[in-house]
Amino acid sequence: MNLPVTQGHVLHYAEFGHPMGIPLLFVHGGPGSSCHPAQAKLLYPEGFRIIQFDQRGCGQSTPGGSLLGNHTAALIQDMDALRLHLGIAQWVVYGGSWGATLALEYAKRYPQQVLGLLLRGAFLARQEDWEWFSMPHGVAQQFPAAYQALRQALGTVDGANPIHGLYQQLLNPQTTQEAAYRYALAWDAWECTVMRLATPTFNPDPTSWQRSIHRARVYSHYCAQQFFLSPQGVLPGLEAIRDIPAILVHGINDQVCRYASTLLLVEALPQCQQVAVEQAGHGMHEITLQQALQQAATTLHTNLLPRL
Repeated sequence: MNLPVTQGHVLHYAEFGHPMGIPLLFVHGGPGSSCHPAQAKLLYPEGFRIIQFDQRGCGQSTPGGSLLGNHTAALIQDMDALRLHLGIAQWVVYGGSWGATLALEYAKRYPQQVLGLLLRGAFLARQEDWEWFSMPHGVAQQFPAAYQALRQALGTVDGANPIHGLYQQLLNPQTTQEAAYRYALAWDAWECTVMRLATPTFNPDPTSWQRSIHRARVYSHYCAQQFFLSPQGVLPGLEAIRDIPAILVHGINDQVCRYASTLLLVEALPQCQQVAVEQAGHGMHEITLQQALQQAATTLHTNLLPRL
């Protein structure tokens, strides 16, 4: 199903789970990623009416990779436009990684519409969080060879953030489609290294390149603009959602969004229940994270029923 919004964007959305269940908005990560039906199975579909949508320029939303009017405030407005379109008064908002950033920003903007928050591997979007993942003084010290390969692939000079190189290359009209795909692949390889996933390989089929290019365009656009937030990311304004029930699932070994950041959220949100997952990192391919998220979704559903 599709929902036209502003600046020519058309959002793709789909519903899963119990049609009469508690509404739950699934906010995907990235920026630039997309939703997959299998993800809904992790959020207690027996009790929730799960609504997934692809953000502007992402997945099956159109136009793919478009950066026009593509910023954080617009995404928040899109989320509430979808709520109104579906005739939902209140819902739970789930978000993982960048999706957690948007979930928190949405809750701050529309606290009366949020029944509860379910967050996984929350990205606080502070300048220090982004530098940890992208600059040489952060997680790059643990993977020096992979980081050097990334810098070389993007032509990054010493001291510069590689994401700016990716952004400039992808927005350069002189960059060919194959070159753009190779630049996107270089960043994917860096992410996979940090998350300890298999390194992606070059696919010679040109019809497969566009999705990777679109994802990298949106991703680098948001990163280069500091996610259209202040240097303190999501932390300012959290007092507006102090009374919203929340469960925060986070892998202790997360090297993308550090576990220590969750402690700041727990401190700021008295109704937040923290679930620390031993021997787990950031990726939802990890079984222990999947199990913890399933349990958290079930718990949140149980806790909300008396409030309805």
